[in-house]
Amino acid sequence: MKFTKHALFRMEQRGIDKNSIESAINDPDETIDSFGRRKLARKIIDNKTLEIVYIEEDDIIVITVYWLEEI
Repeated sequence: MKFTKHALFRMEQRGIDKNSIESAINDPDETIDSFGRRKLARKIIDNKTLEIVYIEEDDIIVITVYWLEEI
């Protein structure tokens, strides 16, 4: 699994660790096809929904990560 510089910045900014990201991608509650080759993995962690935007090539490349806000 590889992380873009943007993803690493957002992980630090939002307090999201690599273990949570790996868990969400490997065992998601939901996976959604996004535009292009991008996919979204969602995982509920501590009553919050973590969303990861990534692409699968020879390896998984994490583009960005964030917590979904409930409206």
